[in-house]
Order: sequence, then structure tokens, then C-alpha cells
Amino acid sequence: MTTRRPGAPRRAGRPVVASRAKRAGGGAAASRTRPAAAARARTSAPLPEADDGPLLTVTRRALVLVAVIVLAAGTLVPALNSYVAQSQQLSALQDQVAAQQDELASLQKDVDRWEDPNFVAAQARERLLYAMPGETQYRLMDSSGAAVPLTEREQQEVAAAQGEWYDTLWSSVEGASRAETAGAGIPPADGGPADPSRP
Repeated sequence: MTTRRPGAPRRAGRPVVASRAKRAGGGAAASRTRPAAAARARTSAPLPEADDGPLLTVTRRALVLVAVIVLAAGTLVPALNSYVAQSQQLSALQDQVAAQQDELASLQKDVDRWEDPNFVAAQARERLLYAMPGETQYRLMDSSGAAVPLTEREQQEVAAAQGEWYDTLWSSVEGASRAETAGAGIPPADGGPADPSRP
């Protein structure tokens, strides 16, 4: 049994052919076998590979790392998309709730005003033309006999019916032009023909 360390290289034994040549005493034979052994040793050595450029060497660790990154991205991207969509929806709903709370506050102010008896009486006088017992109401009329609007709502209705000033101006111009064409068939007051081209 030998006392060789594990991992230590083995000693190469003598080639059998070379030892036979020495025994035979032929120095020339020994010289012939040495170059053959050296040539065999040279040919058995691996040839250097041609350098084709940098080779992409991918290890198993790199493949596992890439697979873990792709798996993590595939898992996190949909979750991140739904988080962003839900946060946008939440902010929109918070804005809507704030607007509705403002509207609720203004409506609550209106309700509080209607609980005041003085406000109710003022609205009854203005909108419904009510009067307290013992009061006398007067209704104003303009020169044509039409009632003058007293309440704000009546004034707004009259203003809406009249339209803008330029609408009133245009309608008066159109009315004047219609009056001229309609009056063409009326005979003159002196008894002459209505159309001057006719005799």
C-alpha cells in the first residue's frame, strides 16, 4: 500500500517499450522510442481553441437568478397595476365625497334658514304675495295695464321672455320690414291706385 496524499498527481511509470530497449542494449532503439513517446505526448495534449470572440458563458446561478427576476416581475407587475388603479379610484372617490359634503353643508344652511319664522314670512310675501292680517297689498300696473312684476322670480321670468337687447332690436327690424310689405296692398288715402305703376 502506498502513502499517497489524496489529490496528489500520480507518478508516471516508465514506458514499457523504453525499458525493453535498454535491456536489449540497443542505444539506437532507445533513441528511436524516446522521440516517439515525446511525439505521442505532444499529440495527446489538447490543442488550443481558436478565439472566435468573447464567449457568453452562462452559469446555472445566472440562469436561476434570471428566472427568479422574471418570476418576481411577472408576479409584481399585475399587483402594482391594480394598486395604482385602486389609488386613482380612491382619490376620485375622495374628491366626490368632499364635493358632496360641501353640497350637504349648503343644503343644511338652507334647511336652517327655512326653520326661521321671519325668513318663511319674507318668502311668503315675496313669492306668494301673502300679507299679514291687517296689512293692505297694492299691485302696481304699468301704462298698458299689465301688472308690474314685484317678486324676483317674476322679474327673472319677464327678463327671460324679453331676451337680450340685440334679439329685441332684430325682432323690431323684422317686424318693420313685414309691416312695409303688408301695407303695399292698402290703397292710399287720396283714392288713387295702390300700385303707382298701374294707371
